[in-house]
Amino acid sequence: MASQAHFIPVFTTLFLSLNIFSPRLVFANQQLIDKVCDGVANEDREACLKTFSTPQALAANNVNQLVGVAMNEGVTVSQNTFNLVEELIKKPNAPVIRNALKTCEKTYSYVKDEFNLITPELAEDAMSANYDVALINPEIENCANALEAAKFAVPQLVEGNRAADYYANLGYDLTVNM
Repeated sequence: MASQAHFIPVFTTLFLSLNIFSPRLVFANQQLIDKVCDGVANEDREACLKTFSTPQALAANNVNQLVGVAMNEGVTVSQNTFNLVEELIKKPNAPVIRNALKTCEKTYSYVKDEFNLITPELAEDAMSANYDVALINPEIENCANALEAAKFAVPQLVEGNRAADYYANLGYDLTVNM
């Protein structure tokens, strides 16, 4: 019975500590997010704030961790776009469309690997991470240009290109001043 009596004050102290200190931690992390979204050359501050509204972003203690959140989102978008391209390739298409989709398949195979590379690389060499994230946008342009030349517009694919481009730009903006 003595152990149960001891448990109540310990639990109460722990509970109160979490309630007292937790809002301060979230507030500090929100300040980091606000500072990052104010400081990037990214035109859409609201999109930046939305990107960093996830529990993972709110738990970030530094810019590197926020870069990781953005790059993980880039990986997800790139993988989804890659999967879409592979589905579209399986369907009967004109040769010009098939070639455009093959370009996009190659693009997104590369882009998802690049997004995966940035976060671990950032811990060792921020300049290399910045260089590698800068390589993503021209690849996405290759896909977009191939689709445009083929006069093939699939809304989900256009959105995948736009979203991957956004995360690459955000990653570039965050790593350029490190």
